[in-house]
Parts: sequence; C-alpha cells; structure tokens
Amino acid sequence: MSQGSSAEDALSLEELSEILADATGTTPEEIEQGAAEIEIAPPEEATVLDDA
Repeated sequence: MSQGSSAEDALSLEELSEILADATGTTPEEIEQGAAEIEIAPPEEATVLDDA
C-alpha cells in the first residue's frame, strides 16, 4: 500500500490473514489464532515514551 491510500483501499481482516498466510506458509486460520493470542492494549492504555 502506498502512503496515499485511503480507508476505502484498506484490506479486510480476512484479506490480510490470507496474504500473511501465503507469505509465511501457514493457513489463514493459524494467522487468526495467533493474532487472538497476542494481547494488545488499546491506544488509550499505551505507555508514551519521550525519546527526544
């Protein structure tokens, strides 16, 4: 995707799973199971670091 792409050009979760599965030699189901196992905090709970 280019930087100029819009939300209309965004991939669905199913499309992304299929692309990742093809790239890694797994199945879309394995990709989705792995993603479900990762605990990602919502942005409002993220820790902000100032490296400047």
